[in-house]
Amino acid sequence: MTTVSNVVNGRLELMSEATRERVAAAIRELNYRPNAGARNLRLSQRGAVGLIVVDESPRFLADPMTSNILAGISNYLSGNGYGLLVTGIRRAAVADLHLLRRDQTDGLCIMASGTQQERRALYRQFKDTGQPIVIFQDEAPDFMTDTLSIRQDDHKAGELLAERLIQRGARRLALLVPAQSWPAMAERQAGALAAATRHGAKLDTVTCGSEEIADTQLAIARYVERSGLPDALLGGNDQMGCAALTWAQDRNFAVPGDVRVTGCNGFAFIDYVRPRLTSIASPAYEMGKQGGAMLLQRLSEGRFKQREMLFDVTLVPGGSD
Repeated sequence: MTTVSNVVNGRLELMSEATRERVAAAIRELNYRPNAGARNLRLSQRGAVGLIVVDESPRFLADPMTSNILAGISNYLSGNGYGLLVTGIRRAAVADLHLLRRDQTDGLCIMASGTQQERRALYRQFKDTGQPIVIFQDEAPDFMTDTLSIRQDDHKAGELLAERLIQRGARRLALLVPAQSWPAMAERQAGALAAATRHGAKLDTVTCGSEEIADTQLAIARYVERSGLPDALLGGNDQMGCAALTWAQDRNFAVPGDVRVTGCNGFAFIDYVRPRLTSIASPAYEMGKQGGAMLLQRLSEGRFKQREMLFDVTLVPGGSD
């Protein structure tokens, strides 16, 4: 029985090749398939991880940051015999979430929106599940001990973009952010403001209804009507950067001659506009992959080896700035 178990679970180094082939031949002859449910019941495991995205938009998976992190988690887990249960939910409905009310998962991955106070309230609810938790794109609050935070250096991202624009002569910058609060967006804003303050430049924040092109362009139009065309428009992400670039071109403003434009996260569609959008390269997929790996390691060893993983970011030069 032990030898068969070792073959089924991939521990092939514990036997000779001849023994492995004898067991594999018997498995084929008997058409044997392991019963995952029975195995998980015996080991008090469920073989699944939950990913909860707290987002007011029902189209939460359309966001490239979310989908890249999700892909990294899912691919790592599936390659190691685990499933991923994905749920997007509005903040007000979290208390009724089935992943919190039912014992379905061995651990949780969280991506949360909202103000700092709102997110802390959410994290208290997640902590009450008693499961190990990986938080993406936010710092873990002090009251969460069995938790790992994985995020990219968004403060540096905002700083790099603002520094580059200021070096190119921009003195008045406008940062485009969605109305929904995200901790990563707040970090980018803080980084851009730090760079602007350091160089005596001005940074305005333009709040858009959403990250969609129509809302972003409407917010830009109203801002420009009120304050005039800035030297640079910084998209809080690539979607908003592309929206800003096409808004300017539709009104015959030269980019970067009349207004400089940047995005953030450097996903594939920065190549779909001309000039190519200057952005920041995001390690989102790798973040998701590492999150899956660290969570399975925690389930195996009983604790996280570290409290936080902070991924570096780099500038992706284009022709829009």
